[in-house]
Amino acid sequence: MKTLLLPWSTGIALAFCILLPKSGFATNSNPEDSTAHWMQPWIRHMETDFQSLENEYADLTRPLQNRLQDIKAELANPCTRSAEEGFHLLWERMQLDDALAQFEEEHDLRKIKLRYRKGVEIIKMLYEKILSMDHHFSSLKAQQEMQKISNPHNYPEFKEARTIIEDKMKKKFGFTPPAIFQANPYLSAAFSIVGLVIGGGEDKDKKADVEKIACIMDFTVRIHADMNVIFYETGYLREANMTLKRDCEALFTECARQVGYTIPLENCRNSDDWERLYALLDQMVAKSLGELNNATGMQTPPDPKFQSRTETNLQFAIDRTLQFINRYTDFVNQGNEYYKKFNKITTNYENEKACSEILPDQFKQLKTDIDQTLDKFNSAYRMPEVQGSKLKDMLYGGVEN
Repeated sequence: MKTLLLPWSTGIALAFCILLPKSGFATNSNPEDSTAHWMQPWIRHMETDFQSLENEYADLTRPLQNRLQDIKAELANPCTRSAEEGFHLLWERMQLDDALAQFEEEHDLRKIKLRYRKGVEIIKMLYEKILSMDHHFSSLKAQQEMQKISNPHNYPEFKEARTIIEDKMKKKFGFTPPAIFQANPYLSAAFSIVGLVIGGGEDKDKKADVEKIACIMDFTVRIHADMNVIFYETGYLREANMTLKRDCEALFTECARQVGYTIPLENCRNSDDWERLYALLDQMVAKSLGELNNATGMQTPPDPKFQSRTETNLQFAIDRTLQFINRYTDFVNQGNEYYKKFNKITTNYENEKACSEILPDQFKQLKTDIDQTLDKFNSAYRMPEVQGSKLKDMLYGGVEN
């Protein structure tokens, strides 16, 4: 007979709470959109559900365990009993052992059922987080502004200076810049700087114009390559998130199929059909335990083969969920590292102070967006760091004592 498992849900919940981000960690602009907010209620429910299951099992088996201990004590001193009495005690002990073994098998199946349900709940929560990230990447706020802030033609000071210089150069030298100068912002900028130098005008005004154009050129040339890095790597993250979304939907399909549920994840979410999935789970486990009534109103006897198949199917779903949690965690960690780099790029423009007057509002907004997204990767999207044995405890059960 397997060693009885001690209650373990409290230890799991404590491990989760210990590993949740501390109060000094990065906080999200929306305090409700944080790991503590979306994980802690689930942890409390998990603790309550598992503890209730353990309490029911303890209440059911405690009288049998007590009687078994009494019988063992009596059998330890055979001289005080007749052979007939000893035989009856041995027979009762065998009956108790069989009953406890049966209760333990049923308890193990109920625990697997509960872990399966918790796994589905995790998939449901992670899908919401993936959709949130997908919405973020799809909006591409940063990408929409990249072309603007890295193109000098979008700066009023540059366009104004270029127009004036072109007029002066045309009047003084009869020179009109070719179309390629206008199409290429960097050739146009070079022409503008040269024009400022040789185009005449007051030295004081010329110096101010040159300084503005120099700042615009310095900023746009430096930031252009960096914007490409952010543009392409944000695009990569979006594609990776789309793959994660498809894999989450496939995972749900595979897990739900184990209990006979065939509705895709997106449809299940949109129609809030979770209770039907859970009802199918309850029905399958009840059938395995012989708790369903047949056509005559009598309970059907347990089917050991069906029970074994049920355990295998549910455990398969739990295994797949565990693997996906690791993938999700890896993606969030990757996104966090990418946005750390984006943050470093946008905060390390060395001439920001000297050229503050020409820096566009879009650049400031980009920095804010990156900061907020980095904060989301640190809080709203991140799961507690429950790797290795702690995560296995959550999905596989407690450590035997």
